[in-house]
Amino acid sequence: MASLMVYIVRHGETLLNSFDRMQGWCDSELTEKGKQQAIQAGKILKSLDFDTVVSSDLGRAKQTRDLILNQLNHQPAHTLESKDFREVLFGFFEGLDSDETWFKVGEPFGYHTQSDIIRAKGLPEARRLMHLQDPSHLAETSEQVLNRWHDGIQSIRDNCVAPANILLVTHGTFIRSLAEDNGIKTLNDYPKNGAVSVLQIELTAANLVSYNKMSLDKS
Repeated sequence: MASLMVYIVRHGETLLNSFDRMQGWCDSELTEKGKQQAIQAGKILKSLDFDTVVSSDLGRAKQTRDLILNQLNHQPAHTLESKDFREVLFGFFEGLDSDETWFKVGEPFGYHTQSDIIRAKGLPEARRLMHLQDPSHLAETSEQVLNRWHDGIQSIRDNCVAPANILLVTHGTFIRSLAEDNGIKTLNDYPKNGAVSVLQIELTAANLVSYNKMSLDKS
């Protein structure tokens, strides 16, 4: 059966990343290091022939996308942007210090870090507790994130004809949520800036076949 092979790239490091701030739907520019990470991702992918490039509509993803495209031997025929592939929304906690945020989220329940929550109860529980502790009630749950993901995947199915290679530029916690939904444990394996994961989309299924790699080597 013909498949769509989606090469998923996390954007390069941003200013807020470098300050360890919560960065979901809020945005910031790539740092010089982040630009180099995007360029390196493009070099890793340069020999692939992409039919379509899809990105989150947030600036850091689009900036990464354009730097990757500059490295490719073949330019995709189609370019799409979608809110479905945005980072997780952190609500009231957007832009705040990450360690302080997770202490505030977890402390009423006996946890001090995000890792403590995930180790004990899993990533969906971390998302649930943030939603509960968010005064604005805007922080997304895992269910909301995965619903966006499934909508985005359906959009790719609707707009692309298999067999084809698709480039998707998106965000770290978003990719992590996808990995956990595919049974990959990410507690000590958070998506690196510029890393590549590969998703195989068929008619009724979408499975992650490679996660968080800095090369196309499958080993």
